[in-house]
Amino acid sequence: MYTQVHAQFQETEERSAEGRATALYSSLTSDLSQLNFADADDRRAFPPTLHSMLARHGLFGLTASREHGGLALPLHEAIDLISATASFDVSAASTLVIHNFLALPCIEAAPHIPEQGPIILGATRGDLCAFALTEPGAGSAPRHIKASAFIQENTVRISGRKIWIGLADWARWIVCFARASGPNDAKGRLVGVLVDRQAPGLKVTHEHRTLGLRGIIQNTLEFEDVELPRSYVLSRDQDGWGAATSSMNRGRIGVAAMGLGALERAIQVAASYANQRRLGKARMIENSYIEQLFGQMVLRREVVKAMLAASCRPISTHSGPNIHLASATKVLSSEWCGLVADQCVQLLGGRGYDEGTPLAKIYRDARILRIFEGPTEALLSHLGRCLLSKATRHEIADLFQSIGAPSIHAAVIDELSGLNEADGAVLIYAGWLTTLGLAKAIMSAHCFSASDCATAAADLVSSEIASLRTRAPARQSVETCSRANRRLATFLDEAACSIRSPVLTDDYLKLVQYV
Repeated sequence: MYTQVHAQFQETEERSAEGRATALYSSLTSDLSQLNFADADDRRAFPPTLHSMLARHGLFGLTASREHGGLALPLHEAIDLISATASFDVSAASTLVIHNFLALPCIEAAPHIPEQGPIILGATRGDLCAFALTEPGAGSAPRHIKASAFIQENTVRISGRKIWIGLADWARWIVCFARASGPNDAKGRLVGVLVDRQAPGLKVTHEHRTLGLRGIIQNTLEFEDVELPRSYVLSRDQDGWGAATSSMNRGRIGVAAMGLGALERAIQVAASYANQRRLGKARMIENSYIEQLFGQMVLRREVVKAMLAASCRPISTHSGPNIHLASATKVLSSEWCGLVADQCVQLLGGRGYDEGTPLAKIYRDARILRIFEGPTEALLSHLGRCLLSKATRHEIADLFQSIGAPSIHAAVIDELSGLNEADGAVLIYAGWLTTLGLAKAIMSAHCFSASDCATAAADLVSSEIASLRTRAPARQSVETCSRANRRLATFLDEAACSIRSPVLTDDYLKLVQYV
């Protein structure tokens, strides 16, 4: 009897929570539709009311506990809201990802910091939090971080430079990662430190003028002996690498959600135009080639949506999102968002290139998604290495097993047998096989997609795999590699003589701010 009543109560509670999420989604999209994000791009600043509107809806505490003022949403509902926001503006969605998925969880996981509760409560109400990991020599390779955290008995002192830090100059708190040093920390472990934006010695020295994401601010930060209480070291005596990778894993799911939202908006805009534009006697959308193109776009959307749903489901009851599946989802979402955005711009012709239509903005904003939280090539190399390495291959095998596709994994392993595991091209190829293999398995399972086109989407992925195999890496001889190097050297010599534009002077090519 108790079990039956408890089950009924839980079901009622889930329906109630689903109703709240639906109402929030509806009110959020209604408010976002009233804002002018095109002008915000021109001004390189968000609409003045955006921050207060996001705070009013509780979006600065998407997954934070109710005790600390958060919405306590499950991950799949949180990414639905991020995706919806991205369909209006990728910059606004990026703000939510940085704050909710990268920075805030690091603070929540450190109950020892002074006044943790009030800090999180302020964050959920709109005190922005930034995530400072990237450095000139450590972008996609954070293990090369050189910023130092000199830890003494009662204090920690940070020195170094961080670049491309989203929200930095707007943030109230900055989660900064540095290499520990000091009497008790000789091993150089990575630590996360919570830094007050107003701390003496912390300076904003540069605002990056980026290709896209023009609404959100991105800064270079200089830490000049910034001294804080030792209690603000988030990772205490543990290596902070785990906290950093956990945040980046959530961040990849957030980036994938941003890609889905931008992809959906691009299809919507292009289809609306094609439905009205006439080619001869028929509407553009009735052209068989364009029908097929839109059909493929929709199938790509279904694959990304299903992979996001799978990524949000922990592999076991005691684990978070799977790091390999999150990486594959981020790769596919960002790459296909860029492809679809490009196709939609092309369909609109000159109008697609005009800043007066949303597609030009989507096209620019989508480009960063292939770089954020790990460039495509870095993530593919990581997936390929994990697939082939004896130390980690069981992790990929277990992942395929968990979604009922061990045969797909076995086929991939069989295909790659005998290839050089140290070859960069082989690792990228193996990463793509893993990514598309996971996508095929998820679409074939039919439990992550309620769409009636799941089978067609699985067929699309199969065709992508077939196309990929036509570009399988061949065994390159030393002579072949030498010829490629000589070819590049010859070009550079010729260019030095023939291209005399002042843009290509040494000062510009050195990119002294970043290298």
